[in-house]
Amino acid sequence: MSWVEQILNAVGRRPEHVQVEWAEIEAELGVPLPADFKELCEAFGRGEFNGFLYLYSSKGGNHLEVIDALKRLRRAIGRFPDSESVYEPYHIFQPGRGGLIRWAGAAAEGYEYFWLADDASAPENWPIIARTDFSEEWHRYEMSTAEFIHRALTDGDFKPFSMVRYAPQPHYESYADDEE
Repeated sequence: MSWVEQILNAVGRRPEHVQVEWAEIEAELGVPLPADFKELCEAFGRGEFNGFLYLYSSKGGNHLEVIDALKRLRRAIGRFPDSESVYEPYHIFQPGRGGLIRWAGAAAEGYEYFWLADDASAPENWPIIARTDFSEEWHRYEMSTAEFIHRALTDGDFKPFSMVRYAPQPHYESYADDEE
């Protein structure tokens, strides 16, 4: 069973089967995305895990919130070049240069979830780089996006990103549920 299927089971949902134009999105981004992230987006669409972790997903078509987040970061750094120092020892992704791509946010301020993208390696090999606050040190995980989410939802020892202490029963709220 894939990590995405395990997450669906943990939160008691069926896949939404969101149709996303990955070729267009990846062309705009300038790099392919991890396969399990694409599977997550298609299975869950837009929404939140445990009212906390917000996946930068898509409601379909050629729009992906990962690109919106990257554009916002680039604009901020363009206006305030010294602000990129907050991401040291890393930098924000640029095609051909690699760097951080944000794939999720959190309801709590400061929680950040990125891939450390590298044009030379397969997206499935990108590590996850995360932290609970911009003043805290980075945590590096050699695992897929879906495994990270599953562990955050179900593993009380997955510190500091475990959500088990305040949400012992994992759940997912789809924004599509609100739109119907």
